[in-house]
Amino acid sequence: MSSLTFTKEKVLETFMDDEELFVESVSMFLDNVKTRLVNLKKAVSERQVEAVMAEAHTIKGMMGYFTAGPSYEAAKKLEFMGREKNLDGVDEALADLEVKLAQLREVLEGWLG
Repeated sequence: MSSLTFTKEKVLETFMDDEELFVESVSMFLDNVKTRLVNLKKAVSERQVEAVMAEAHTIKGMMGYFTAGPSYEAAKKLEFMGREKNLDGVDEALADLEVKLAQLREVLEGWLG
């Protein structure tokens, strides 16, 4: 991930250096973000502004423990598109989030070993 602005050590600090809690939280995130992304894709394809806002907000919140970097900002952009009820460019924004989430997942999976 070229724009990696966080390290495992820094993220582990947010979990009070509790490795077990960290691993459990990362695993839950990796499992749950897949479902949320499916829900977000459906909301985007159906142009459901409230659902776009809600799903993007949830994804953003889920990754807040791990990073406030590019994937967080991409989810935030989608959330605000839904909040403003303006989905112009939403397909591109979703594609951007998917790329950045894939990069984040790769890093997190690497941390789990």
